[in-house]
Amino acid sequence: MSVFEEFYGEKIMSVQVSYKKQTTLGIIGLLILFLIIELIANVWWVTQMSCEFEENEIFQQMDNEKKRQLCVDLYNIQTSGTELIPNQQSQTVSINNLGFRGEEFSIEKPSDTYRIFMLGGSTMFGYGATSDQTTIPGYLQESLKEFNSKYTIEVINAGIQGADSFSELNLLERKLINFAPDLVIIYDGWNDLRAENSAQKIQNNWKSVCELGNKKGFDTVVTLQPIAGFGNKQLTEQEMIYSATGQNYNGDLLINDFSEYEKYAINLDTLTGCTKSLNLVGVFDKETSPIYWDQGHVSDYGNYIVSQELYREILEILPITSQPQVQNFTNDTTKNDNEFYTQIRYAVSTYKTPLMLNSIFSFQLMQEKSVLDTNDNIPTKSGIKIFKTQSKIYNENSVSIIIKLLEDENNFQKKLEIITMNNDDNSVIPNVTYFLKIQKDDTIILSDFFFVENDVLILDVIPINSDSIEISGKRQYEHNAIIATESSAVKLSGPLLLPNEDYEFIIELRTVYDKSNWVFSLDGFSAKIVS
Repeated sequence: MSVFEEFYGEKIMSVQVSYKKQTTLGIIGLLILFLIIELIANVWWVTQMSCEFEENEIFQQMDNEKKRQLCVDLYNIQTSGTELIPNQQSQTVSINNLGFRGEEFSIEKPSDTYRIFMLGGSTMFGYGATSDQTTIPGYLQESLKEFNSKYTIEVINAGIQGADSFSELNLLERKLINFAPDLVIIYDGWNDLRAENSAQKIQNNWKSVCELGNKKGFDTVVTLQPIAGFGNKQLTEQEMIYSATGQNYNGDLLINDFSEYEKYAINLDTLTGCTKSLNLVGVFDKETSPIYWDQGHVSDYGNYIVSQELYREILEILPITSQPQVQNFTNDTTKNDNEFYTQIRYAVSTYKTPLMLNSIFSFQLMQEKSVLDTNDNIPTKSGIKIFKTQSKIYNENSVSIIIKLLEDENNFQKKLEIITMNNDDNSVIPNVTYFLKIQKDDTIILSDFFFVENDVLILDVIPINSDSIEISGKRQYEHNAIIATESSAVKLSGPLLLPNEDYEFIIELRTVYDKSNWVFSLDGFSAKIVS
């Protein structure tokens, strides 16, 4: 090799080594840059996360860091299609190796095991529950541990966010049947209503579940879940807002679909082929403390109440040899930190705002002093009918509602005038928000909020024999009520006040005297209207 070749050969090799080093360093630099960007993105993502329950009255006494952690844990849950991705762990949520929330269980069911699957959407999954143990399945599992049975009873949480009766049936047929269930509990309603699934469709899905149970040899319990404003719970101020503003997936007010939900309930009552069917819409009716943190999701305490109702209903189905007393909610039934769990239980069961305390005391006073008049049909001149509800006590004054029905000569257009009276001084109460339900033949045909700043709520009615009632009016009140003013009339058209028909008006007063003065004790007003 010549001196020239030796010299330039070494130089070329040196350049090649230098290029390799630069390339390697460049790749390492890019990886570090990507990692930094990813770290920044993760921090940014956490700051963008927002869970509605963080500002809810139920969670007021929970530490802010724990609320934030609960929100982050829920945001980080990963799904694949309609199933949860297995093996996810966080501080408040555990997804086992088979893709279900909660403890591990074997694919093959042991011979001494009785297996319960609980199907539903995010309310069954426990969105907002503070642990796996404070979901509906978690509480039910804890209750069943106290039994002396020849079987080990497993309760498996098969809930998944967004599931409705269609996806639940699909999950049962495709996956759950392979785990040899002995009992399947369905918890349905809210997501189907938000998806505008008809009562007939959801009933068909329920029938398919029960037929599959009869074919494969497992019991089925189908339940209709509670929704804020759809039962008779005395709602708190926040719950009232959730009820009034909750929407379906198309952005329409869900409260307007109340009559469809009643059809769900009717179809549930007539469901055949299932082991049991259970309407849970009124499961919270006796509760006055906060339960809902949006229109459908509930607190740990709400999950507990539902679990205990289910517990009582399935006792006769289970292979149990003895039946101890139902445990109290105050028992320590979770594996959470004791101090943290005590704070949650306190928040959901004893937290009271001044408004709530006032409401409760007003409600008790009303029970003691309420003047339960019969509905009055006051004689008037031709073309005008006046109806009066029973009286209630508010701030030591007797309050009642007067409904005036005016008809034109051709009976084509009618007018409703509704006023709220202070019977003690014979004055009209201003700034009233009415929650008005109109019922015909046990079916709710209208359910909505109306606000009137002046004395009289005027509703122009065009009776038409159609499928539903159309409302024409402006919603600009902060609580999503339709505004009735002298310059902006509210018009109703549809199957209302048809000739020679009877209707029941059921009215709750939500504000009186001032539109910010929310009350929850002035409900139960009713009058039978004969058109």
